[in-house]
Amino acid sequence: MEKKEFKMLENSQAKSEEEALEISFGPSHEGLVNWVLSDTATFSYPFTRSIEKEYVTIATSADKCLRIYSWNTGEGGTMICWGNLIQYRSGTEIKAVHQSLDMQLHPDGEHDEMDYGSYIDTIYTYPCTNGSKLYIADDYFRISGNYSTNSLVAMRIKDGNLVSAPCFVRHGKRTDTVGLEHTVADWYFLANLGEGWDWLFQFDPKAQNLYVATTDSMSSITDRYDIYHFNGTDFVYQKTGAPFWLHPQLHHYQRLELFFRTKDYIIRIDKLDEETMRYASWKSTQQMSDTPELVLTGSYVEKDNTFLFSKGNYRYVVTMGDKAILKVQHNGKTILQQTQETKEF
Repeated sequence: MEKKEFKMLENSQAKSEEEALEISFGPSHEGLVNWVLSDTATFSYPFTRSIEKEYVTIATSADKCLRIYSWNTGEGGTMICWGNLIQYRSGTEIKAVHQSLDMQLHPDGEHDEMDYGSYIDTIYTYPCTNGSKLYIADDYFRISGNYSTNSLVAMRIKDGNLVSAPCFVRHGKRTDTVGLEHTVADWYFLANLGEGWDWLFQFDPKAQNLYVATTDSMSSITDRYDIYHFNGTDFVYQKTGAPFWLHPQLHHYQRLELFFRTKDYIIRIDKLDEETMRYASWKSTQQMSDTPELVLTGSYVEKDNTFLFSKGNYRYVVTMGDKAILKVQHNGKTILQQTQETKEF
């Protein structure tokens, strides 16, 4: 992108984009706040990816009618206090507010003295049959070091305002938010070792179904989902079940225990009941929606942090550590050993 000069609020003139950003994005982000609130041109400004990563996350709707800025203010300790700016277009008018999405959509609700905000990196846009549009923000808030909430928050632009859209319908009740509170470590570091962080919310465009992750009694993510069907107006709850990206042969289980990739294989281990584990594997070039090459049942040995599965004279051993290790033995002799290969993001 070419370097440009910006008119700064302090009546100074930056000589380059880099200098403008250095002035604008201070620890308190006061410059950014004042800039966005006073200059409607920022709504169309093409912020570069490097700027977003270094300073602020910017989520923009597909129709470019809604934009939300998020940044870590450095306050709040393990309960992060996020700064938020919201911009939206109503006709030819562009509006901007410096507050959290919750404050914007629920001005009469109960709020803490401090507006903790939230982290929003994606805004989904759904055209409705009546010509209007639903905007759904992927909203993250960390309650403590190992406990957080992930939500989908629905809204629409109506009569010149950004307002709540209670479009999620379940058992006759409507809400503008669906999501989950969950512990972070067991899902991110144990169950999928960083592989499946983006599995919390998924939309199947073919079936028009939205999948919202669920948790068990210990607030652990299970890799089972509340499924909502979009009918052109609302997202209506259908059932709780397995994800559409998993082959139907594997849809019956309690929770995902482990998922990882090696050089040649994709390995998934599910808990079927209190004693039984299920091993499924695919070639690394396949997807979980394909028929698995191998499906076995076995058990988990807690003292060794190991999963054991057998088929005839073959034994499949999966050991947990910093990385998962797959070992295949034939008549007691190891014939294959592969270590998890970390997914590149």
